[in-house]
Formats: sequence, C-alpha cells, structure tokens
Amino acid sequence: MKKILKDTCILAALMILSVFAVSVIWSGITEEIGLVLKLFLLAFILSVTNYFFDEYIYLSIVMSYIVKYLAITGIVMLFGFIAGWFYPSNFWMAFIYVGIVLVLAYSIDSFRVKKDIAYINNRIADRASKNEVTENQ
Repeated sequence: MKKILKDTCILAALMILSVFAVSVIWSGITEEIGLVLKLFLLAFILSVTNYFFDEYIYLSIVMSYIVKYLAITGIVMLFGFIAGWFYPSNFWMAFIYVGIVLVLAYSIDSFRVKKDIAYINNRIADRASKNEVTENQ
C-alpha cells in the first residue's frame, strides 16, 4: 500500500508538471500556474530548511519541533508577504497553515519511525537468537 501511495504521488506530480509545462509553453504563466510554481518553490525552501535542521541542529525532539515550527512559520510568512498571500492584517493565518501541515507531516513521520524501530528490534532479536543457537552448538 505504501508503494502504491508513493507511486501515486510521484505520478500526480509528474502529471501536474507536464500539464503546467505545456500550459506555460502554450499560454504563458497564468495566475494559477504562478501560484502552483510558488508553492513548489516554497516547498523546496521548506524541505531544505528541514534538512538543515535535521542534519546540523542538535536539540531535543520537543525543542526541535518548536524551533522548526517557528522557523518554518517565519519562512512561510516572509514568502507569503513577498508573494502577496499575506497582509499585515492576516499574517497570523500562517501559524494555522503551518501548524496543520506540520501536524500531518510529523504524524506520517512518526508512523515511519515506529516501523523503523520495529524493524530494527526484529533484526536485533533475530541476531540474538542466531547467536544463542551458535553458542549452544
């Protein structure tokens, strides 16, 4: 099921990019295409930021989530002001948008981490049982 979902997301992204490429060539960058391109750019910037935090910033898990939330919200607000998505009167909406996306992303990540932990524990148990068998022989 996981592979099907992953393949579906990849296929959907390729379809979207293909349709947008043809649309840009055919009619130029429309407002809708510009919005999607801005979202892709924002997603790339946020992914690089998240990678930076994961690789170079060493904090506790809770503190890491808090710092990432604040940093990513700041980036979304700045990008939103530049792109014209947010105005001084509604900038607080960035906190809500980022909060919703982060809760979903970290929920998915926690499921993956739990699976990884279970896999590692099974490997350790298998290795321990093999060592016991060889020691008993």
